Amino acid sequence: MPEKNKPSRRPLLTRKEQTLLAFLLALLVVGGIVRKLRMELRNDRPVPVRQT
Repeated sequence: MPEKNKPSRRPLLTRKEQTLLAFLLALLVVGGIVRKLRMELRNDRPVPVRQT
């Protein structure tokens, strides 16, 4: 019969580490969105025609 009072295992990441990881992931996501928007705005401008 298995024991019911097994010692609980430590979580993989502590609460502080989880918060830090979530913050870093949010920064990466926001940075990617900002980069995409900047590239789209840059591509929407008319390209000046060069005279040869």
